[in-house]
Parts: sequence; C-alpha cells; structure tokens
Amino acid sequence: MGENMSKKICSSAVQPEEMALSREWLSCFIKAKSVTDTPAASRYSSTVPFSFQCGKKSSREWLAIDDALHKSSKMQDGKRCHFLIWRNTTKLVCEMELTEYVDFPVMEWVVRLRNDGHKASSAISNFHALDISWTGQNGETPELRRSLGSDGRADDFQYVSDDMRQDMWEPDRKIRMDTSNNDALRKVRDGHLPSDGRPSATWLPFFNLRTGSDGIITALGWNGQWFAEFAHDGKGKTDISAGMEHLSLKLQPGESIRSPKVMLLYWQGEPLHAHNMLRQFILKFHTPVFEGKPLNMPVCNGSWGGMPSQGHLYNIKKIESLRLPYEYYWIDAGWYGTSTKPCPDVFHGEWGIVGDWQVNKNYHPKGLKPISEAVHKAGMKLLLWFEPERARYGTPCTLAHPDWFLRKNNKEPKVEDNLLLNLGNPEAWRWLVETISAIITDNGIDCYREDFNFDPSPYWKHADTPGRKGLAEIRFVEGLYSFWDELRRRHPKLIIDNCASGGRRIELEAIDRSIALWRTDYNCFPHMNPDAAQAHTIGLANWFPSNAISPFAKNGDTYQVRSSFSAGLVFNIDEFGINLAKKTEEQWIWFRKMINEAKLVRPYYYGDFYPLTPCITNPDAWLAYQLRLPKNDEGVVLAFRRNDSCMTSTSFQLYDLCQDAAYEFEDADTGEKWLAQGALLTKTGLSISIDTPRSSRLIFYRVIRNKQYPGKLKNG
Repeated sequence: MGENMSKKICSSAVQPEEMALSREWLSCFIKAKSVTDTPAASRYSSTVPFSFQCGKKSSREWLAIDDALHKSSKMQDGKRCHFLIWRNTTKLVCEMELTEYVDFPVMEWVVRLRNDGHKASSAISNFHALDISWTGQNGETPELRRSLGSDGRADDFQYVSDDMRQDMWEPDRKIRMDTSNNDALRKVRDGHLPSDGRPSATWLPFFNLRTGSDGIITALGWNGQWFAEFAHDGKGKTDISAGMEHLSLKLQPGESIRSPKVMLLYWQGEPLHAHNMLRQFILKFHTPVFEGKPLNMPVCNGSWGGMPSQGHLYNIKKIESLRLPYEYYWIDAGWYGTSTKPCPDVFHGEWGIVGDWQVNKNYHPKGLKPISEAVHKAGMKLLLWFEPERARYGTPCTLAHPDWFLRKNNKEPKVEDNLLLNLGNPEAWRWLVETISAIITDNGIDCYREDFNFDPSPYWKHADTPGRKGLAEIRFVEGLYSFWDELRRRHPKLIIDNCASGGRRIELEAIDRSIALWRTDYNCFPHMNPDAAQAHTIGLANWFPSNAISPFAKNGDTYQVRSSFSAGLVFNIDEFGINLAKKTEEQWIWFRKMINEAKLVRPYYYGDFYPLTPCITNPDAWLAYQLRLPKNDEGVVLAFRRNDSCMTSTSFQLYDLCQDAAYEFEDADTGEKWLAQGALLTKTGLSISIDTPRSSRLIFYRVIRNKQYPGKLKNG
C-alpha cells in the first residue's frame, strides 16, 4: 500500500534495502563478488564469522575466505546451502554450512571440526560459533534488546533494552551472558533461584542490537549452555561473539564436533518491524510443518495422568456430550510405573519417580488404548507427558544399565537421586527411541510431550574426562536432536511438545522440531497473576509465535482466560478441582464460548504483533496489543484494564493501517459494529472504554475495500 500506509512501517514486509545488504554481506563468505568498495562494507566484518583456538594458534591465522573449498546446493524451498571447507597441515578439517534465504535478509551457519589425522589434535578451545563486528551508520550508541527466560516468575520473558554505554562519561560497555553473569542476575532477581544451565532459563537466546535506524538480530540454536557477548567500543562498533560456553578438548582421529547454530538477520527502520520479520521467518523455516503449513497450536484440555482410566473416560464423554470444541486431550504426569499409591494431583503420589516407562496397570488396567480410542471417537487427539531424560535411581533401567546414565558427582546414588540418561550413548539412545516409539504406537498417541525438570549441566561436567571438556554436552545435544528427528521420521504426524519446567528449552534448533504448549511454570498454580500472563505473551511474541499456557480461570472469568491467549490454549474442564457435575448449563455455555474465542483469535497470532503498551505487570496500568494479518489487512485488538487502574478509557494508535481505507470494527462481547477511517485512526487512535476494573475488550477489525468513511471515529 506504499505511501497510503501509516508513517512508521512496523509490519513483517521485507524491504529491498534489507535484502541488498544481507546478500552483500553473505557474498563475502561465498566469494560471489567483491564488496569492499560498497558504502556498507565498512559496517560489517567480512572475515570468517566464527573463530576458535587450536593449541596456541588462532583459526584467524589460517582460516581465510579465499582458501576455502566452496560448494553450493541448488535453491530449494526458499533456501540454499553453501559449504566452505578448510584443511590445515595437521589435517584438522573445518566446515561451515552456510544457509541463505531467498525472501528474508537472513543467513545461518553451523561449524563442524573433524580430525582426519592419525593422532589427537591440539586442544580446541574458545570456540566462538559467532564472532563478528557491526558498526552503526553514524557512530550511534547501540542498544541491546532481549528477553528474560522462563524461570516460573511474573517477569518471565520481560522485554528489556540496555544502552550499550556504561554512563555519560564512559561510552563503551560490554554485556555478557554466561553462567557467572546469569547466576549473579538470578541472585538479584530472587536469592533462591539456583543456577540453571537449560538454554532459556535465564535469557532467551535471541538478541536485537539496534544501531540507530537499523540493526541485526542474532539467535542461537543450542540445547545446552551457551554464552553471548556484546562489546561496544564507545565509537559505534560492537564486537559480537557467542557459542557453547564450556569447551576445551582434543579431537581423536576420525572424531568431529559441531557448534551451536547461528542466525543473523539484518533490518532497517523500526525494531517492531525487525521482530515481525523475525516472527515470519521463524514460522516459515523454524516451525514444525504439517501438510505444507506451520503447525497450528492446539486448544487442549489438560488432565492429570494419575487419575484412573474411568476418570479420563468420564471427562472425554463429558467433553463430547457438551460439544466442547477441544482439539487435544492432554494426559500429564503420573500414568507410568508400578506405584499403588493414589496420585490425584501434582502434590500427592509418586509421579516424580520417573524412568519406568510402562503404563501403570493399577491406574490403567487396560493400558491407555481405551482412552485414545475414546479421544479419537470424540474428534480429538491425544497428548501424553514424558520425562525420559531424567530417571530416579532404583527404577529398572537404572539398575540394569547403570552405564547409560550420568551422575553429578562420584557418590553412590541413593534411591531419591536423579540421574541423566546419556543421549550420547548409542545403546541408551536406541533404547529410548524404541521405548517411546512403542508407547506412541501401542497407545495411539498424537502428541509426544517431553518435560525436563532439572539442570543437566552438573551431569555433563562430571562426565567429562580430563582434556575432554564439553564433549558430554555436545553428544547429549546431538542425541536429543536426532532423537526428536527419529520420532518424527517414524511417526510423521506426531507433534512434539517441548517443555522443561516451562519454556526453558526455547532455542533455534528446538523450535525447529517442537512447540511450547507450556511456556512457563508460573501458571502451574491457581494463585497466578493474570496480568503477568499478559506480559508473558508480549515478551515472548517478539521472538517466537508458537507458544501456549493455561489461564487457571474460575467460571466466568473472561479476563483471566484472555490474559493467557496466545497461538494455543490449555483450558481444563476441571480447573480448580470443581466437580464437573455441579457446573450449570450457563457455565458450560461460557466455557464453550472461551474455547471458540481462542480458536477464532488463533490465526492472528501467526501474523504481525504490535504491543500497544509497555510490557509490564503494574496493577494500575492498562495492557494492550494488536495482531494483524498483512495479507488481508485485518486484525485484533486485545485490551486489559487492570484491577487498580482508575482509567476508564484510553486511545491506542494502531499500526500499519491504510490511510485512505475504511475499517470495520466488531466488539466480540457486544457484537456492536462500527466504521472508522484509516487516517483518523492513525491520527487520534482507537478509543477503548472499559468501565469495570479487571476487565477486557476484544475487538476485531477488517479493511473495507474501495470504500471511504468520512465520519468521526466512534468509540469502541
């Protein structure tokens, strides 16, 4: 729509200038042309974008672009791979797999090192999968934008921006994220937060470095411990490095290792545009695909796995008879093992004794197949919870195959101790594949939910032998990715739900293979603050669309349900343990309305996302955001007046509207419709009134083609 759009373009539309600079930068690596004389050439480093130490010699001393053997694949499905291969005199082989994208200003790479010699290599250390510099156009002081991770807190995914200077007198600044700095932050946030090596526990591994009117987004794919550092020199140049945090080892003959995956996206204009462009890139290239489209996040009913079969069958029958339009029936922890103790909820029973992956016949005498058959008959699919990487010592496999499991110290394990299944052990990996695959097949499972409720880093460190620091982690991470890939190969229609005490495993390669139906453990309990869930949605939506959570809402609490809206929803029929038989028809009508509303809003979460207020949890504030499908120029505005807010109305300036078009708005609660002109909406904003505190407004809008509405803007 060009000049007819509102002034600030924040949509996901890729600009030609962005593609030009990105391709120019990429061409440095594939020797497509000389770019040393272009205006932008001085802004980015054109040398190899990674580095490592081999003994006392830096890779910078022998890895040059001109010395690489270069091979390229054909363009397919919107991308093409380039392979750059170097060999040194010690027969250490370095290969960079570089991916370019046709429609996005993005490049990605993974680096692999292999020893083709007949003796051990020198020690590989300081392996920076990302090692570049970036300079602002006019020496501007950059700002680093990022989001906190998922620690089960109200401020999970909080979107923060840091000025890349120490203060007005010292214009340089270094920001580093690693175990030491993360632990210091965790103590400041909450003195009780322990160290956590899962990849998105403290920070999401996605970063946006703004340098005035443009910038770069970087992201990492690594399901282990990573570091990232942004060091500004005070004059406009920022050195950026990232990679696996703990690595120092000698490669044995024939042995190879890989780096984390690195993504680099260039953008111009507004940071919101950058995030929306990233969202569309993630949806197209880093989201599980079914039937040629990114997977739709489902609307689920969650139920406890320790509940006996008859309870599940009753719930399923209730869902069917009430015509509740669920898509998945979720069975959580507690369905496995041999315990005879009642396990009615997360607070009771022995569900935490994991490792014995057989259906508990005391709870489910005929297995789970009768449940899956009932689920499928009711028009739903079945999700089943697992936590296969953690095993409680004393379960059969830990006693039969102690060599398959990693310990965190040299002490003899006790019955209550957790062990880590070593996914780098081929026998353990095969056992896991066969065990989980058989359960999926035998019980008719449609979604495999993998939880991971402890920090693996002490186990990896303890497993490393002298001179082999980091190898246990590398092999484990490789085993995890290949395990998920094998499950999808054997079960092409299977969905993988990735949970790790909430969303502590959100990284580029994990979201390639899985979705996050439970983005934070903050929502595990009824006392959760819905205002925090609103902020969680905004913070995470900047980077990763495919996420969901449960609202834990009481009957009729529309505010709380909408607070947890995202691309999917987990909304249980037995929230708060209410007896289903005691719910009235009126309550079920509301319940059905919320499910249908979540499904109605869902497509918009896959479009462009615009926060209309700051991402905060203040009880006296409003929070609002806009969703927009650019192709159809239609969208949704969701606004919340919080409990302590004294404001009864406010206006929000909507994004990316066509100035000379009219828009039709519809209130989801009242059904009221009205028209407004794009130019007027841009100038004065959309006025929304909410008379009652702790209430919300859900408003849909769509463009009216070839029609103008010259009248005044009508309040929503």
